[in-house]
Amino acid sequence: MKLYLPSWNGDFRLEDDGKGGTKLVVHKPTPLERKIVGKFLHDAGAKGWVVAKDVLFDKDVGEVAVAAPLAKASKLLIKLARPKKQTLTAVSFSDGKLSVIEGADQGALDKIEKEVGAAAATEKPDKPAVAASVKRPTPCCPTCEVGSVAPASEVLLEFLNHEEHGTWARERAIVVTGGLSGHQYLLAHRESPIAAENTKMCFDLDDGEVCHFHDNSVPPEEEVLAAKLILEHREPWLRNEATTFGDRLKYKNPFGNFMDGTESAFFSIGFGEKFARFLG
Repeated sequence: MKLYLPSWNGDFRLEDDGKGGTKLVVHKPTPLERKIVGKFLHDAGAKGWVVAKDVLFDKDVGEVAVAAPLAKASKLLIKLARPKKQTLTAVSFSDGKLSVIEGADQGALDKIEKEVGAAAATEKPDKPAVAASVKRPTPCCPTCEVGSVAPASEVLLEFLNHEEHGTWARERAIVVTGGLSGHQYLLAHRESPIAAENTKMCFDLDDGEVCHFHDNSVPPEEEVLAAKLILEHREPWLRNEATTFGDRLKYKNPFGNFMDGTESAFFSIGFGEKFARFLG
């Protein structure tokens, strides 16, 4: 079994070593990711799971053996790498069951440990169990432009069904259904022609309008994965007054109001400040 934590290079993961332990696999970490890995190894060392390591992970590519079950190692890494509230962890069992856990506080971490342990214990060789922990994209977003379209990352493909595999291969886009609204959303690779034509990576097919959110801190494939899981299981996170304009259906933003996310875009900051002054 593998647990993915989408990061800039898409290779930040924990893998069951088949012997009751875990492997931490890291590929070209950013400076922030190096600190996260360093903290993980430091805390894991304090538990006796790894040999004492430097605070900073100094390798571009590497594996570290962790003498702890995947469920326990996952709990520690998610605690260090994900925000407490705006995190969604999906655990896919071999039999098709999908368990979705919201947040990364102590209660959520305990549940993640339990579900990852159960999935690992029951997985089948021909259909391994898999988990991914994603964070909510930011409301407000830059315009998408055509650029290089890289092959889909392993983590995204693990969570696509047969039909979605086909549309992603052909168009670098998939269609998902909102868990509450039932609306159909087109999610596209942010550097694909579809995203450039729509100007955003998410388009509501029922309303014929774009949705305003993004996460440029991860590769496009993993931005799509986060949007897919959240729209299917926590739709209000991405369909609210900060991302959905006009008279369209929207839910209460659980993380703020219509100003949520404006700090991430210069234009939006200027617009938001002027609008706030107008209201005040």
